Amino acid sequence: MIELFNIVASVFGYIIFGYLVNKLKLLPKKYINYFDFIGFNILLPLALVAYFWQVSFPDINSIGLMISFFGSGTIIFIIGFLISKHFLSYKTDDSALFGLASCFGNTVAMGIPLMYAVLGPINTIPYMILVFFHGIVHFTYTVIIIEVYRNRNKSIIEIFYQTLLGMIKNIVLFGMIAGIILNSTGLKIPLYMVNVLNIFVNLALPMVLISLGLALGNFQIRSNINSAIILTILKNLIHPILAFCISKFILNLNELLVIIVTMAAALPSGSQSYYFAYRYDSLKGIVSSNVVLSTFVSFFTLSLLLLFFNLT
Repeated sequence: MIELFNIVASVFGYIIFGYLVNKLKLLPKKYINYFDFIGFNILLPLALVAYFWQVSFPDINSIGLMISFFGSGTIIFIIGFLISKHFLSYKTDDSALFGLASCFGNTVAMGIPLMYAVLGPINTIPYMILVFFHGIVHFTYTVIIIEVYRNRNKSIIEIFYQTLLGMIKNIVLFGMIAGIILNSTGLKIPLYMVNVLNIFVNLALPMVLISLGLALGNFQIRSNINSAIILTILKNLIHPILAFCISKFILNLNELLVIIVTMAAALPSGSQSYYFAYRYDSLKGIVSSNVVLSTFVSFFTLSLLLLFFNLT
């Protein structure tokens, strides 16, 4: 139990710290923006380059891993879409954003530090595969649904181009791709660079968690609470249960992959879903409330999963 507390505290402690700093206005907004920029746009990409450059990729069932995670996520998206469309009477584009918030988890800011703390760098490799494709899969069909609905006069080629452009601008994907390319060349990191890059790795993860807490401090949970509760139930409870059943009982994945798929599915709603709500000016209040509520609930649901999988 003490080890469980240490693991959870090592992740959520930074988030709570960032949240309190923002809520208590201990740091001017411009410095918060600097902090976010350095963490997400400099340190995290460098850490990912260093990680993927040095890692030795294991022989795993990548297809089963991705089917169980993205298959369950797509099902959750459809459920969220249909609930919002037929029971909440949302328009198609709003329903697409509702579906995205119900299945898209915080795989980077919270997921990477958590998996490092629980599984260690080597066992985290299969999880990083999910992180790599996470945005590519869920963002693509969400953007297509919204763009097709809102811009019926645009060609499919234009819509795909806009989607691809958005992926290219993702700095996290850039760091992963750069690291994989360097890894595939067979080049070894010079010894004098290893310690320097490891400093970036050690600094990046706490900074990203603090940045997540700072961002949560900007969101309000009071409004749109009923819809936020529906989203949180879908994301924090139904998604991991479905992912666990598919990975363990249908695809018969090994224990490590089952743990990774289930833990990844149980991550709270990602703040990037709010970016999409802001970008398309849709459901901003609901999505922001869900991000805060889902993150709070994940403190308990992720802890229960750690106990369930005996990872403490």
